[in-house]
Amino acid sequence: MKMGTDQRGMTLVETLLAAGIATMIAGVLGSCVFLFMRVTEQGNDQLRAQHDVQNTGYWLAWDGERAETTAVDGYAGDMTLILDWTDDGQDHTVTYYRSGTGGINLQRDDDNGTVITGKIVARYVSSVDFSISNGLITATITCSPGGRWEASKTETYKIWPRPTV
Repeated sequence: MKMGTDQRGMTLVETLLAAGIATMIAGVLGSCVFLFMRVTEQGNDQLRAQHDVQNTGYWLAWDGERAETTAVDGYAGDMTLILDWTDDGQDHTVTYYRSGTGGINLQRDDDNGTVITGKIVARYVSSVDFSISNGLITATITCSPGGRWEASKTETYKIWPRPTV
């Protein structure tokens, strides 16, 4: 008579071991996904702040280098910059100021003598400071998109207006 070892199924120890390994793998994968999402969100907030500051610098340089006369109005943190010039016999006036609820946007209004057009050049602006010294325009812009990660970007731009003849 032969004794057979009929093995059908798994023992309790094997089942618990497989469940423990599966739980560890799921925990590691879950942590990786969470960290990936967190880093992506942080990066997006920082990129949003940097983009708005760079866009502001582009428009300030574009208008500031054409300006023949400049003026600053307001107080620290909520200032207005006014740039005037004549190009091909047409007068231009560009005004930069904070707008929106809580002054979170930096607005650019362009009055070319016939139409006033408004453009938001930066969002999430927490402070803007314009100054003019010896003809040099200095603009310090801080953008803070908010969110959970406190991303913020501050840049200072110095622009020489067009020399008047």
